Amino acid sequence: MDMIKKIAAGTLLCSSLLSAGGDIAPVAVQPEVQEVSVWSFEFAPYLAMSSISGDSAVISDQVSPFKLDFVDIVDALEFGVAGHFEGVHNSGWGFWIDYNYVSLGSSKDLSAIGRTVTVDVKQSVLEVMGMYRQSFEKTTVDYMAGIRRWNLKMDAELSGIPDRHDTDNDWVDGIVGARIIYDITPDWEVYVSGDMGAGASDFTASATVGVRYIFNEWLDLDIQYRGLWVDYETGTPNSIDYFSSTTPVPTVRCLA
Repeated sequence: MDMIKKIAAGTLLCSSLLSAGGDIAPVAVQPEVQEVSVWSFEFAPYLAMSSISGDSAVISDQVSPFKLDFVDIVDALEFGVAGHFEGVHNSGWGFWIDYNYVSLGSSKDLSAIGRTVTVDVKQSVLEVMGMYRQSFEKTTVDYMAGIRRWNLKMDAELSGIPDRHDTDNDWVDGIVGARIIYDITPDWEVYVSGDMGAGASDFTASATVGVRYIFNEWLDLDIQYRGLWVDYETGTPNSIDYFSSTTPVPTVRCLA
């Protein structure tokens, strides 16, 4: 009888343990999460309503000031192209590429000497920079460093006297800068950016302020005002002895 009681008690204990075990949740094994490498890109062909001013020795034998307003540039415009491309990795590292090219040509009769002067200007500016991004609650800060390459060709010709003054200058400057982007709302952003540097030129710098409206995840409208300066001296005959350029650019850009 005692043996039967012991067997019954053991059976009851096992049943109780099995019943209790049915209420214990299994331990979930969390898979290791690996960070996925993700890039985001922006491409922006843009229209720049520019003006250019500075000092040059192309037309005359002495350095003299010149200025081309937006209307003058439109009248003399032969061809122009401009675009901006940048990419940012989710690690924060990225790149920035900006390029613009303009070709201008104009002729004017000089009645005092009975000749016609023809001036051609071709200018291109290429910016290539590495970038590191820090993101905060409503603010994004981009730190940038790279190069700005200039190519400036200015030709002046008096009728009957070709190649009066020609200059073809190509130079590279190193630059460092930063951009700050502030989210006003999910759809509106404002930003400022600036850089400075030197190299083949004595000094170069740019400053930009703009506002951006975000239509959707692949299309934005960007309006900005930009100033671009350079102080470059060649010291060679028939070329630019001193050149500075200030380019205000209200810019309309669609980013994809």
